[in-house]
Amino acid sequence: MYGMVNQAIEDLVIETAGEDAWREIKEHAGLAENGFESSVIYDDEVTLSLVAAASEKLKLPPEQILHAFGRHWILYTGREGWSSVFEMTGYDMESFLDGLDEMHARVRVAMSEADTPQFTLHRESDHLSLEYHSNRDGLAPMVNGLLEGLAEHFDEHWSIQHTGQRAEDGFDTFRLRQIATATGSTDAKAA
Repeated sequence: MYGMVNQAIEDLVIETAGEDAWREIKEHAGLAENGFESSVIYDDEVTLSLVAAASEKLKLPPEQILHAFGRHWILYTGREGWSSVFEMTGYDMESFLDGLDEMHARVRVAMSEADTPQFTLHRESDHLSLEYHSNRDGLAPMVNGLLEGLAEHFDEHWSIQHTGQRAEDGFDTFRLRQIATATGSTDAKAA
């Protein structure tokens, strides 16, 4: 994964647990680097060892760390200069999800070795169904967090459920149902 992913994990840990916790997590993960270069590719094991070390240090399951990281990623990438990519992808949750593969194509132009996932959006009568295809296993909790972060980014309210497992179907599936606001309206087209 690109170093920017590890930088975002560092940012999350420092923001929630402090610099000392980050130093301990990095040491426990066996990483001697002072920092990560955003455009350098690091082995996926570096990222996974950071998640495992954070899980142990913060006494949270790895799935909870990944979920928190997914939510944080949306805020982090916006701060780090990727907000224009978000703006080009969609103006609300549904249009953004529909444009995820195009966004990843633009990312691959800037970061040619990126191993980005693929998404397929299905519009059902009362919900959206999102397929998540990836060469990486075990990141569905992060995607769930990403989806929650996107809903927050667009100031929309969605119920998000992980309904299909990669182990069973070859990909993960998420069911998104828009939640009515206090005024009784929904925030986007799919209700």
